[in-house]
Amino acid sequence: MECTRCHGFMAKERLYDLLENDGQFYVGAWRWGSRCVACGKVSDLVIEQNRQIAAKAVTANQRKGNARNEEAGAA
Repeated sequence: MECTRCHGFMAKERLYDLLENDGQFYVGAWRWGSRCVACGKVSDLVIEQNRQIAAKAVTANQRKGNARNEEAGAA
């Protein structure tokens, strides 16, 4: 597997969800993910889904901002 950021090698490793309860941390769950040995980028299915959702939200906000700017320029 190749890193999408730097094209380095992605090593498979366990990713742990740390949960907090009254100031105490414990491992809630773990799953397999990948970490780039060159740049440190971490990736798994949940992280990638969240990045896609965030990218769509940013794009939608940019479209709204561009439409507002065009309306202001036309007025």
